[in-house]
Amino acid sequence: MYNPFPYRHARRLSATLVFICAAVLLLAACGGGSGTMLLTNGKPTLAPGQNLTIPLVGITDVPSLNPTDEQNANTKILMNMLYSGLVRTDKNLQVVPDQATWTISADQKQYTFHLNQPIMFGDGTPVTAQTYVDSWTYAARPSNQSPLVASLMYAIVGARDVHEGHTKTLAGIKAIDDQTIEVTLTKPAPYFLAALTNPLFVPINQKVVHSYSRNAWSIPATEQGIGTGPFIVKDITHDVDMTLVPNPHYYGKGLIIKQVTVYFENDPRVAYTANRAGHYDLVWDLAQQDQLPAVKLAGFERPELLQTDALFFDTTSAPFDSVAVRQAFARSLDKQSFAQVAMQNSVAPANTLLPPAMPGYQAQASSFSPAKAQEQWKTAAKDGSLPSTVTFTYPYSQVSPTMAQSLQSMWQKALGIQVNLRPLEDMAYQQALASHSIQFGFISWTAEVADPYFFMKKFLSDSQQNVSQWHNPAYDQLIARADSSSTDQRLALYHEAEQQILSDAVIIPLDHQRLAGLIPDWLQGVSLNAEGLYFGDWSNIAILNHKQ
Repeated sequence: MYNPFPYRHARRLSATLVFICAAVLLLAACGGGSGTMLLTNGKPTLAPGQNLTIPLVGITDVPSLNPTDEQNANTKILMNMLYSGLVRTDKNLQVVPDQATWTISADQKQYTFHLNQPIMFGDGTPVTAQTYVDSWTYAARPSNQSPLVASLMYAIVGARDVHEGHTKTLAGIKAIDDQTIEVTLTKPAPYFLAALTNPLFVPINQKVVHSYSRNAWSIPATEQGIGTGPFIVKDITHDVDMTLVPNPHYYGKGLIIKQVTVYFENDPRVAYTANRAGHYDLVWDLAQQDQLPAVKLAGFERPELLQTDALFFDTTSAPFDSVAVRQAFARSLDKQSFAQVAMQNSVAPANTLLPPAMPGYQAQASSFSPAKAQEQWKTAAKDGSLPSTVTFTYPYSQVSPTMAQSLQSMWQKALGIQVNLRPLEDMAYQQALASHSIQFGFISWTAEVADPYFFMKKFLSDSQQNVSQWHNPAYDQLIARADSSSTDQRLALYHEAEQQILSDAVIIPLDHQRLAGLIPDWLQGVSLNAEGLYFGDWSNIAILNHKQ
């Protein structure tokens, strides 16, 4: 079943956390905070110890360490520590080499990767081209039930056959020699390199997996070095924390950080308060209430994520089979006011489907125009398409009463129409989406990787995520042309396709989610970006001398 909000989590404040929160509040009253960097002869110097402490926000225990599972913000942080692969992204989401360099054939269907030497797992087992063949085949097998395989791996020859259980051989990947991997695609897929940044494609220590066949992702497996990342697991105290130490066989430059302790902090408000008391070196995923005071603090960051919240219409049924009705609803929304007032700037108003950090993004003026909305409304009335009332259905875990009432008020003011509000719990909402029984609803999209294809494909006629049931052959052809075009042409075609969606008012982009956090200046090499808490090259991360 399609999940409309896969990367969000419900948060509850347990009795234990209430106690912790009270204790931390007391500490915060006595001092703490993010601290001030100390300079020696005008230059920063390394702090002793180099023990980094960070919260994993919104979870109560160790998340899945299986790289074939669907990822969220917390598992991505751990994957970044325990695993690495052929490529990675820099802070600006550009694909850069990690374990390999590559060449691409003229027809864009064959990728040849040349491994750097030497690369080893945490237990000293060498990584070869055959390791990648085995790891990708393992990831694609149906027993993993990975939700990522269809969207990220099906471009590889034979991946679908492995995933559906027809064969155990992934035909599209071959080990030419120990250091050379050849990957063949079914068709040009310009997003393929970006897809490889996902943990689904990391090498996995098959020896360790087979040793723990009943529970391949147990803690002993991660301690022994199931991945090639900069860290291995030292120990875990369930429901409390997890300690990681440098991988002795890491192929990168020597790490400055000597230990990372991650704390399982279910409630973001507790995490923020603990950071202000000096318990964490950084804090991220701030609650909306805490962003108001935090915005004035040193180290505050709030980038827009690769996520777009939107309103969608059932374009196959009245009244929203009328373009004029859809356009009237779209032009009635003052998204700037919604972001500032209803959401207190915790989101950015969205005038596009693609988020600003996505390659191919082009800014667009706001469509808000009450006068034009009323014109469209009159056009709909002439066509006999004017509804007397509509129902807006939404998941109440994602759309608060304040948000829903704000939108309802704008439509009432601009169009004079009664919009009934219908909140549903998450499972009921997913079932309503799957059965296409929503007249007018809410959807949240997050890209699997930083490539516009993963937003644009949702509107293809054969897409299971086409919640608006909008079918446009011209749009399908634009996407097909983009997939076989050069980079600049491809992005231009995607922009043209996006304009079709927006001019047809298939959806109303509402906002782009923001991720807020406090990253002190004495924490070198760490930041927030459009994919979350970004560490990049762990060899460059360090704690500089500072005082609390």
